[in-house]
Amino acid sequence: MFHQTLLKYQRKIDSELKIFFDKKIKESFLISKEAVETVNLLKDYTLRKGKRLRALLVNLGYFSANGKNRKGILKASLAIELIHNFLLIHDDIIDQDRLRRGQLSLHSLYQKKFFNNQHTGISLAMISGDIISVWGYENLINSDFDEKLKIKAIKILNETIEKTCYGEMIELILKKRKIAEKDILNISKYKTAYYTFVNPLKIGAVLAGRDRGFLEKIEKFGLPLGIAFQIQDDILGLFGSQKEIGKPIGSDIKENQPNLLIFKTLTLANLKDRQKFKNYLGQPTINQKDIREIKRIVKESGSLKYCRRKAGDLIKKAKYFLKQMKIPQKEKQFLKDLADYIIIRNY
Repeated sequence: MFHQTLLKYQRKIDSELKIFFDKKIKESFLISKEAVETVNLLKDYTLRKGKRLRALLVNLGYFSANGKNRKGILKASLAIELIHNFLLIHDDIIDQDRLRRGQLSLHSLYQKKFFNNQHTGISLAMISGDIISVWGYENLINSDFDEKLKIKAIKILNETIEKTCYGEMIELILKKRKIAEKDILNISKYKTAYYTFVNPLKIGAVLAGRDRGFLEKIEKFGLPLGIAFQIQDDILGLFGSQKEIGKPIGSDIKENQPNLLIFKTLTLANLKDRQKFKNYLGQPTINQKDIREIKRIVKESGSLKYCRRKAGDLIKKAKYFLKQMKIPQKEKQFLKDLADYIIIRNY
């Protein structure tokens, strides 16, 4: 039942996104052929296979708060999906990732198009990301809700971008410093939990007219859920498949990203394995043999087991807070199933 509901939402959101982009393509003909090309690229990029999790949670937050305007909230939920893609485009530039959802990242697409000119590729992707962020706001502003409620939702959208950017900054700075586990969990909180779970649910809830007390309960539920989601992402980044996750396996090792799996390996591994593992960090030319050895070290150190247990404990915490919330049973059950899905998913 959970997967059927998830698939149903994904199809509805994709359908609305197609309608939105087709409208933008028509508008772009009045500007220039370059604008048409940009909108088409953004359409293809956005409609690549994805979970549509954030847009789905805007809907769930709205229905959990007893909202009734189904058509209105579906259209409004596109805002967070477009903002999500804006952040992905910029994140891929920061991390120098060539792939996104199994295909070339946007800056890599532009770079290829303009005779392998890296600066042009990055510049055009940054501008395209800015354009799609504006469309996110446009969807929320034009949505079929009371103006005062829309202003509250826009404030949460602003907060989402602000917190995510701070998370990104903290991650980049901490790459150069000695860090503790609490630092890594803080990155997950700001870079992932608010933007993926807490604030999409809050946007839906405020559009249904709910007060601060309800939003505080959402935050207590969403923060541990989001951190667990990030831990599972880190695990999949090494132990998943490239076909499923859409990115090369071991990219966090190559980029020396400060994630929990890496941190605990460095903490728990024996001296010989720890030194070997350190030598892999930040190396862009890791091969399949290296990946197998890295996996061995991570498993034997106990880091993988630790991270899975940590994610499981966070899910239990989220479900405890969900149980305290007074929301319709249908939405409560879906959110409970979603919490379980987070740590068993493979993409």
